[in-house]
Amino acid sequence: MIRVQNLTKKYRNHTGGRSSCVKYALDNVSLDIKEGTITAILGLNGAGKTSLLKSIMGFIKPTRGSITIDDQRLSYHLYKKMIYVPDCPTHFPGYRVQDMIDFYKDFYETWDDHKADEMLELFKINRNDYIDSMSKGNIAKVKLVMAFCLNMKYIILDEPFGGIDVFKRKEFVSMMAQYMSDDQALILTTHEIDDIESVVDYVHILNDGRLVASFDAEEMRLHEGKSILDKIREVSFDD
Repeated sequence: MIRVQNLTKKYRNHTGGRSSCVKYALDNVSLDIKEGTITAILGLNGAGKTSLLKSIMGFIKPTRGSITIDDQRLSYHLYKKMIYVPDCPTHFPGYRVQDMIDFYKDFYETWDDHKADEMLELFKINRNDYIDSMSKGNIAKVKLVMAFCLNMKYIILDEPFGGIDVFKRKEFVSMMAQYMSDDQALILTTHEIDDIESVVDYVHILNDGRLVASFDAEEMRLHEGKSILDKIREVSFDD
């Protein structure tokens, strides 16, 4: 389980050598992410979603608070359990899909080539295609293949559907649950709320760096009769 407790990250703006104001990227955020679940971190642009994911990965040092992964403090040993896919290119220039696969296989014993075959076929991606020559949507698909075929315990995706057409998004979303095992957890941020509505287990909504709602998606629909998007509008705009 990933446990975030009282996480705060603040930045001080400096103008002309003098401190002007403090900006909170995260403000006292606490949440748990359990194995066997798909968890969405949602909110408007600038809400703190990427800051939270990067903090979980150890890329950002928090001002205060703590993060534990399976009851352990963050350390480089935990990178054997986690893979983070950012909203930017992650391939090497001039590499084919197969070159990137070979690179990952050299570093990760957990690489699953059978799963890669299935996913590449689903997305109609050829292993010999040069990634630089692909569309933005196909590059996004390659990134998703790389993330899932590592078989990591925690898969963290920051805006994974950029450039992917609506029909392939729906295919991939349905596939996520199919390929996940009970001891894995998928954490993602996205603006494509409708596409993930049917598969997300838990939702945490951030607004201006603060956690403003956390809920079981199915229980919220049953008890409140609202969609996830309805809930985001409620807590993000109704002050």
